Amino acid sequence: MQLRKVRNNVPRSWAVLGLAAVMALTLTACGSDGGSSSSDSSSGSANEASASSGSTGNTADSSDGFTFTYEGTVIGMGEEAGSILEALGDDYDYFESESCAFDGLDKVYTYSHFKLNTYPSDDIDYVLSIVFRDDTIETDEGITIGSSKDDVLEAYGDPDEEKTASLVYEKGNTSITFGITGDSVSTVTIAAKTE
Repeated sequence: MQLRKVRNNVPRSWAVLGLAAVMALTLTACGSDGGSSSSDSSSGSANEASASSGSTGNTADSSDGFTFTYEGTVIGMGEEAGSILEALGDDYDYFESESCAFDGLDKVYTYSHFKLNTYPSDDIDYVLSIVFRDDTIETDEGITIGSSKDDVLEAYGDPDEEKTASLVYEKGNTSITFGITGDSVSTVTIAAKTE
């Protein structure tokens, strides 16, 4: 497995820590039993999400799934990433690693407020997931890190799956997972389902 840092906009100590975290998560994902179909909201590792799939190609259509809109750019899960990345600009940090589930490289684009993870299929990169990094952005339905659990239930209704620390909603070939700590949203991950 080879992991490279292409851009260098962060101090070296942060880059080393980030690289170590991504490598550890990637190694864990490659050895997983395939029990998860979306990315881990705390890590944002593209490999972790794609390791469960084994399917190929564009798996989602933004017209029938969850999307994320950032500064006028609508990001559909499972859509080709090229034009989306172009619209978002080049102010990001970038990591890549060999995919555990697909031929090619899983890629992580870390922007100021979110991570965009991609997966490869037939020499094209597709959006795998968006992972919120802070409370300055919100879902298309108005939920952000720090929103209350009641806010989520009001915006999305009853979840498709509820665990002690998360609410999961599914729509088309996408899902949105809200990590809940106490009574507040602590993590937000919007993902394509690739199985």
